[in-house]
Amino acid sequence: MCHLTDVILQKISWLYIGLFMIWIEPVMAQVNQTNQDKPVIEVIVSDADRVTGLANLRQQGYDVKLYNLDAPKQLFASLSQNLPAKPEAAKRMLEQRMQQHGRQALQQQLVTAYQGLSVAIQYQIDRYPAVVFDRGKAVIYGVTDLQQALGWYRQCQISLTR
Repeated sequence: MCHLTDVILQKISWLYIGLFMIWIEPVMAQVNQTNQDKPVIEVIVSDADRVTGLANLRQQGYDVKLYNLDAPKQLFASLSQNLPAKPEAAKRMLEQRMQQHGRQALQQQLVTAYQGLSVAIQYQIDRYPAVVFDRGKAVIYGVTDLQQALGWYRQCQISLTR
């Protein structure tokens, strides 16, 4: 990847992070009306983490959101794949790719890619993997088995109500 591409992608990414943070705040404030007895579960991971139990919890009606902190890196790698070494040629090819994908589609991909980072910042997550329950009421770190994390969360709820 050439230096110009790095600069362009970095500027684009910071612009979209700022716009995304403005957009995501009202979205994250929405209350889960359909499953009042089931916590909203947000899972923050990287490519290195293998999450288990996701499909099972969704089948049980849990609202589970999975965020991969490596998604921005993956998106930029795909955009910058096989770019020429010459900055002007790389810039033209990158602009062509943006036009081919459509600017709105690319914007949506950037928003989606940075959503995990936004959620991590919002909940002040300082390490991962992390399983967040009920919009930050509880966080369990280091666990990727979602059934196990939910069990621990339920145990904490029971002991707090005693």
